[in-house]
Amino acid sequence: MIKREWGVFPIGDDGLRQHEAETFLKTAERAARDLRLAEGAVLNRVVGGLKAGQVCGVLSFQSRSLEILPKIDGTGSESRLALIRMLSVVNDLRVSDGELAQLQTQRRDLLELLIALFARRLTKAMKGGLQRHYMRHEDDLPFVRGNINIGQQLTKRPVAPTKLFCEFDELSENTPLNRLLKAASLRLRGISRSSETQRLLQIILDAFRHVGRSNRPLAELIQSDRSAAAFADIIPLARLLLSGDWQNTTSGNTTGTALLFPMNDLFERYIARRAQQTLGRGIVHKQHFKHHALSNQLFRMIPDIVIEYKNEPVIIDTKWKQLDTGDTQKLGIAQSDIYQMLAYGHSYAANGARPRLVLLYPHHAALRRSEGVLRRWSVTGSELPLTIATVDISKRRSPVRWRELFEQIAPEEHAGSPVS
Repeated sequence: MIKREWGVFPIGDDGLRQHEAETFLKTAERAARDLRLAEGAVLNRVVGGLKAGQVCGVLSFQSRSLEILPKIDGTGSESRLALIRMLSVVNDLRVSDGELAQLQTQRRDLLELLIALFARRLTKAMKGGLQRHYMRHEDDLPFVRGNINIGQQLTKRPVAPTKLFCEFDELSENTPLNRLLKAASLRLRGISRSSETQRLLQIILDAFRHVGRSNRPLAELIQSDRSAAAFADIIPLARLLLSGDWQNTTSGNTTGTALLFPMNDLFERYIARRAQQTLGRGIVHKQHFKHHALSNQLFRMIPDIVIEYKNEPVIIDTKWKQLDTGDTQKLGIAQSDIYQMLAYGHSYAANGARPRLVLLYPHHAALRRSEGVLRRWSVTGSELPLTIATVDISKRRSPVRWRELFEQIAPEEHAGSPVS
């Protein structure tokens, strides 16, 4: 079943059975705790169903799944593609149009798509062979191999040296990279409902039979060398699917599983990453702490994104909310959001800068104009500029189009040279 954010999954003859609804609700509650969200932030019981929150992704139970997609313009498949693009940018997945076309995005939910992507990428990379590294070993042998450890030899066999204590290097497949990939494959084989994907994962696991199991796969230290190059696009995907920091893929005490992404966080990270790719990491900072609200160094000011143009920083606060076209004056912007921007502006201005303030929202068709700047206001008294702008998440745009968008939202004019 597929719904957008805030949609209701019905319970009854045309929807979920009661026991399925209870399992999905328990899975959602556990996921909310793992994501440090309020109770009911993922799914909330309402009359006749379960209402989705502002979290996108998939909850699965046996053969059923509930998929929550972003509330943006377009079909369900287009919303799913937009979500995948956001995840790809934020997590360095580098998903191409060709890969998405092969995965049949209109027929699979987000979780199955990511698992299938992992299985196909890893199967292709393994055709060149598994990574192998020389590992240091110590052993008692009847013959010399490598070097004899004289100290150990005299300690263990000082009189009857029937065996020699040797230190030697041996080529092994039991590398940190392979342990990470094996852990992901084991986990995903138990989650996927696709027989084809399960078959690929079993072939992968057969090839990893000489690789040990890792108790902490996300802590494996992987070296970026030539032997890991073929797996470079698989490592971040494996980590995403194993990570427990801001999504949950563990089954816990029920048979349900979940892969979920709070859209406020994802939207903020997506815009920050696009800004860094477009304008340069040296001047674009996410969750940037520089000033306090009070003179006694209390209450840190932490804007979502700061573009550090010389003397005129651009402070961007992202809001995953739909602007209200019926409110022609204020666009439905929350008063608290304006107060927050005023606090940022006052703090930066008090420290000698002339900041430019931007509230950035997702675009939607009801706005009846293209994405970019909707309003340019100024703060009473200080005349600091406050811009209201949108970005169309449903679009796939080129780097040139991203640069044009950021130049419109946060122009460098009057700002001098970027600060490196």
